[in-house]
Amino acid sequence: MYSALVLFVLGGALPVLGVGHAKGLARRQALTINVNLGQKYQTMDGFGVSEAFQRAVTMQRLSATEQRKFLDLLFSMEKGAGLSILRNGIGSSPDMSDDHMVSIQPRNPGGPKATPNYKWDKSDNGQLWVSTEAANTYGVKTFYANAWSAPGYMKTNGNDANGGSLCGVSGATCSSGDWKQAYADYLVQYVKFYAAENITITHLGFLNEPDLTWVTLAI
Repeated sequence: MYSALVLFVLGGALPVLGVGHAKGLARRQALTINVNLGQKYQTMDGFGVSEAFQRAVTMQRLSATEQRKFLDLLFSMEKGAGLSILRNGIGSSPDMSDDHMVSIQPRNPGGPKATPNYKWDKSDNGQLWVSTEAANTYGVKTFYANAWSAPGYMKTNGNDANGGSLCGVSGATCSSGDWKQAYADYLVQYVKFYAAENITITHLGFLNEPDLTWVTLAI
């Protein structure tokens, strides 16, 4: 099936400025483009939404009626956008802040070789609730868990923000040791916590915007 798209393009001579007046006049020329709607060039897995930066908590604090309206707008095929992908943020902060979410291991367990001390509150800053609703009520099957950073104690700068590198990667040596395997285990444990709540994390990201540098301007 073909669909015709008609565009109007400015064409003709450019105006030539003279003394007191302009010469030349742009004319409109119709251009027809044929679009083959049956031709496929790529496959889309779907469209989705992120609930990071505590957006899930904000949703969960609404009344039950408003919660359902919000969820319908996101995931319902009849009442909303019918989104089919949900992106969760994997927390890295020891404490809740406006833009950071609490880590499943907020404190250093004693080093990269120490026994992990994971903590699971069955909420994950409200993200588990949204994930459960998306899966059970709306049939969402694609869940992408993305870490913005490793916890600060695993990094060269001791902070989960403002740059730094994971201790042990190329060019990043730390007195605390090599945290690469501990960080990998940390991410896997996050997936396991969700699996125990009957939510399958289908995609896992270990970093986000690694080259981002914050710039503060004094006004």
